[in-house]
Amino acid sequence: MNRFTDPKESERSVAGSPLTRRSLLGAALGVVPAFGWAAGAYPQRPIRLVLGFPPGGATDISARMIAQKMAEILQQPIVVDNRPGASGNIAANAVAHSAPDGYTLFYTTSTVHGINPNVFAKLPYDPVADFEPVLFASRVPMMLLVRNDLGVASTKELIQLAKAKPGKLTYASAGPGSTQHLAGALLCSKARIEALHVPYKGSSPALTDLMAGQVDFMVDTTSASLPFVRAGKIRALAISGKSRSPVVPELPTIDADGVPGYNVAAWGGLVVPKGTPANIVRTLNSAGNEALRSKDVMAGAAQNGGELKGGTPEEFGAFIRQELATWKAAVEAAGVPKQ
Repeated sequence: MNRFTDPKESERSVAGSPLTRRSLLGAALGVVPAFGWAAGAYPQRPIRLVLGFPPGGATDISARMIAQKMAEILQQPIVVDNRPGASGNIAANAVAHSAPDGYTLFYTTSTVHGINPNVFAKLPYDPVADFEPVLFASRVPMMLLVRNDLGVASTKELIQLAKAKPGKLTYASAGPGSTQHLAGALLCSKARIEALHVPYKGSSPALTDLMAGQVDFMVDTTSASLPFVRAGKIRALAISGKSRSPVVPELPTIDADGVPGYNVAAWGGLVVPKGTPANIVRTLNSAGNEALRSKDVMAGAAQNGGELKGGTPEEFGAFIRQELATWKAAVEAAGVPKQ
């Protein structure tokens, strides 16, 4: 069986969540957008938003939140189509080969448009040539976390401890080739330290063992780890990014705190099939940017530890190309073999 062929019908949800039900209701009520839509203008029917991950996760929640608001603005329902499998490649392939008419969107992530092209030897789609970038939606920073009793209070102190005990410290991840694994390996590479990678089957069990003191440190997303940091169960030393995050402004950046040039994050954004008319891309970009400025979306992002971005399609395209290079370096640092 082809790795990217889903053996079962994908789980789809139109009104399966409160967010999507509200988006359909908003469209039915004819919510007036900030800019008018002429008769016959795009869109004239429901839009499908494809996700490469199952319902209920952080990516799904973020995508639905934005889709709900965009549906109100565009005055058309946005139907969420969850197609999990093969690290998002099944969904990406389906969208890449869909009609470029603006009625199929893809909520892509750092996994699909950053990591996968660097870990899969052959993909049935090209992450750049087969898609038109629409909108950089959100960024979820990575936090450098340590067990409470490790005895370090900064990134520099962690590096000093690791250099004093080469190969003795352990770092957890959600599994080989995961975002957490690659982020941890890149940290070790840039900091020039040796540490033992301990893979788990997901972020939750890794964080559980970090809290229990079974492993020494971990690099994980704010959305997954922030509740435990705020509860005092693990210590956060620093956060990824070029500047401090508004989510946890008290934390320095990893770059400034001992690892110059370190800047990795999980992120999400909208793309459409290559060849989608430029006016449709602009319409979706305008609606997306307006959605990101709404109070509901801003409040939801803050609660989930995300930072809303926005901007032009061109800026998002340049960001994707930069991310492909960043994750290539991380994959090489982790020594992950091509699949």
